[in-house]
Amino acid sequence: MPSGLQARLDRLFNRHGDGRAICVAADHGYMSDVTTNVVNIRQIVESVIAGGVDGILLSPGMAGRLAPLFQGRDGPALIVRADWMNMPRLGNANTANAVPQRLLWHEKIITAEQALALGATAITIYLFLGYSDRVEAAGIEVNARFVRECQRAGLPCIIEPLAVGGQVTGANTVEILTLGARMAVEIGADALKIPYTGDVESFRHLIEVAGVPVLVLGGARSDNERDALELYAEAQEAGAAGCLMGRNVTRSPNPAHMIEQLTGIAHRGWTVDDALRGEKWDFLRLKARPAACTGCNLCVTACVASHDDGGYGNHAARLRIEPGRRPGDHRVMFCTLCRKCIDVCPEDALRWHPQTGAVELLPERCNNCAKCVEICPTQVIIKGEHGVEFAPGATEGWVPTICDLCGGDPECARVCPTGAIYVADRPRFAP
Repeated sequence: MPSGLQARLDRLFNRHGDGRAICVAADHGYMSDVTTNVVNIRQIVESVIAGGVDGILLSPGMAGRLAPLFQGRDGPALIVRADWMNMPRLGNANTANAVPQRLLWHEKIITAEQALALGATAITIYLFLGYSDRVEAAGIEVNARFVRECQRAGLPCIIEPLAVGGQVTGANTVEILTLGARMAVEIGADALKIPYTGDVESFRHLIEVAGVPVLVLGGARSDNERDALELYAEAQEAGAAGCLMGRNVTRSPNPAHMIEQLTGIAHRGWTVDDALRGEKWDFLRLKARPAACTGCNLCVTACVASHDDGGYGNHAARLRIEPGRRPGDHRVMFCTLCRKCIDVCPEDALRWHPQTGAVELLPERCNNCAKCVEICPTQVIIKGEHGVEFAPGATEGWVPTICDLCGGDPECARVCPTGAIYVADRPRFAP
């Protein structure tokens, strides 16, 4: 791969050393309505840069006017929209259709060399599938021409396959997008910008078929910020190299905050919940929905089996179900991490586990006083049936049996068929 092309790909996808890029699409101004996010484009671009965005997609005119915002080693990558189309004005998008159109048109706007002169790190172009044979053939020609120009100039070419038109149904959209991904790569795309297929498995297959970095679109604007975050999180789980989100960022009340949330998921290992609260919680705890408990005791059996306590029966389980008269009346009893056992232990034999946050027993310190057993409010700390050898020649006849959260993946929550027991995040050791 030519050094210039690789350097530009690294600027876009490897700013944080993880191969991911959170990008914003702000190129709507010359294809759809003059909306607030179009008029306030400079303010929005400044905002997402402050939020830590990795790249921004702009029209050629805006790229020229806002070029100073992209300068410097720490500036975001500039992606230039190199073509134009009128799809938003065909009546299938959230625009006012000031000048409605009946036919889909797709035109080249600038060359790769002109995009480089604007300071572009990459260009983006459309590839339409499903509208008509003429549109598809013209799109292939335009894309192939762009790819050749980009290869000569050492400029990454990001192709955006879209399933549009009368040949597209809800049943074949995923197949069309997957086909479009592979067609784009066969033409010579260095990366893809593509809609989410709706589920992790089908999007993972699309990414595998493509074999190049894939940036997922954000879809239609949602008033619930969780929707966009969950879409991206699922795409990343499937293997996406990032996103190129438009209205979900540019029309957000706080674009910088939205970018901080997305970059947290991409670059800091956050979950969606971490992103929504603005910090990562590394520990976990068990929680219950008693109304969902049927009293099946699968959780209790799974607890015993996962710890290989030996023998028969569930008496050695680290949790229990107190039966009620009917479903919904059962009480789910497990370690609530109340720390009473830690506080009462006279030998400091109990502590928070540094990785999982569960209560951890240090058997070499235990004197078998049973104070932890007596004080446990849910009565799930029990006297173990077997001794423990914690050093050669040093054993204890019995030690407390305490929930260890299965090392961070509680089996009881995994097997519960109704979700009556589930895992929740926990901010710190102290409750």
